Amino acid sequence: MTNEATPPAIPERPLLRGERVWLRPLEERDMPAYVAGMNDTEVGGMAGYKWPLSVAQATSWLERTLEESKSGRGFFFAVCELGDDQFIGTVWLKEVNLVDGNAELAIFMDRDHIGSGYGSDAQRAILGFAFLNLGLQRVWLTAYAANERAIRSYERLGFRHEGRLRKSWRGPRGLEDTVLMGILWDEWLQPGEAVPPRRKRSRAS
Repeated sequence: MTNEATPPAIPERPLLRGERVWLRPLEERDMPAYVAGMNDTEVGGMAGYKWPLSVAQATSWLERTLEESKSGRGFFFAVCELGDDQFIGTVWLKEVNLVDGNAELAIFMDRDHIGSGYGSDAQRAILGFAFLNLGLQRVWLTAYAANERAIRSYERLGFRHEGRLRKSWRGPRGLEDTVLMGILWDEWLQPGEAVPPRRKRSRAS
């Protein structure tokens, strides 16, 4: 039995749409805005990221994400307001495992769009992509335990607490706990909602 599956058959540059935002592939032109947000110690620090980050480092990271996207191991998107194509954040699925039906979700929004609902809308869009287009069974994420606002937003999206990793991340306040959360395909569906068609997952041979 192998531990790999055929990468999902999806458009080369998939575009996903929410109610207020749309998602497009990350591009090199997004890196200056991405770096500026990441180097905001309050925003980047509460999201669990390290700094300082240079544009060159971010561009190198972007190149790695493109390779992951080609292999089907990850899908990385820029978040834009409807009617505009300017970067306001990024959301991605990584560690995509089509055999076990799992992937990790991560998101970063710039300071001006935190608390606006754009991040939640972007996550709803990428969860639909994960469960319907990729046929995944579970999506999980980790959050800095002190980032209570983010954790509440994940709870509203349907994520459930699955564990706590004690003293697992060195943040602005020293070693801090990380919260593990996850959502299953059938938990993502709204009560009484008709089951939409979804991609059948590839099975290992």
